[in-house]
Amino acid sequence: MSTDDRRAIHMNPAKAPCAALTMVRGEDFFLDRWLAHYRKWLPDKHIYVLNHGGDEAVAHIARGVNVISLPYDETKKSVNQRRWQILSLYTSGLTQFYNWVICNDVDELVVLDPEAGDDLVGYLLRHGAIAGSAPVLIPFAIEMVHVPELEPEPLTQDAPILGRRRVYRLNSNYAKPCITSVPLEFKAGGHGSNARKFAVDPHLYNFHLRFVDYPMCMARLDKSLARRLDGKSPEEVSAMTKAGWGWNSAAGTFDALSRQHPERETIDHPEFRKKMVEAQISRPPFTLMGGGRPAGTYRLPERFSGLF
Repeated sequence: MSTDDRRAIHMNPAKAPCAALTMVRGEDFFLDRWLAHYRKWLPDKHIYVLNHGGDEAVAHIARGVNVISLPYDETKKSVNQRRWQILSLYTSGLTQFYNWVICNDVDELVVLDPEAGDDLVGYLLRHGAIAGSAPVLIPFAIEMVHVPELEPEPLTQDAPILGRRRVYRLNSNYAKPCITSVPLEFKAGGHGSNARKFAVDPHLYNFHLRFVDYPMCMARLDKSLARRLDGKSPEEVSAMTKAGWGWNSAAGTFDALSRQHPERETIDHPEFRKKMVEAQISRPPFTLMGGGRPAGTYRLPERFSGLF
């Protein structure tokens, strides 16, 4: 394949540069931040919000962008799996019109390291112009953790999150194949995909904000757990809670992490980056990043403060 042919795969001049897509039910705080983040580089017509359940508040917050209302299945049968099947189809469809599509949960933001520039879309387009570059990109995973003792300031609408919050942990679950130039199928949760060619980009980060504020996120976890248990029989509830099912265990994890002090200030982690790739997990037809969730927390370098 010639260099020109390879470039044509990623840099089709007939396509728009980039789109951002998420699917949301409620989550006003995170949706507002998600929209503000991607509006830095994308016009509203290139931002897509799948409004799961047709929530009026979601439609209001996301007014101006492409809001697509979808019905909510009250049976909650395989909700997460079906949700990511829907996102796979929408993402794949959008790759027919965009050189790159960013698809993620509403509490996750893709960030470019300031040392590599301040234009996320421009960076993606430059990557796409490199002969032989991967058609699917995986950002390095940063899971924010609020430590109230060290970061007592509350999050407010008029101030960036990064700066008031700088503590994080490593969690390869959130090194997701969330940036694609080709059709693909996501694993449930978006944690893997069936893409055969992909790369962990050295300058991109996926910030997972589930634990970014102790009181807010604990309330969110409780609400989400109650929603998932709603309609279950007492036997099912007992079995799920005893097994530490899903988000039932997340509150305990967050509480323990929120008491830890960071080991050092860094973003590098060369050994963990290597392990993510070398210890890939194969669950045909999906591939996930390896490395797990090592113990310890870290502090973001100052250059990331204010990015969102």
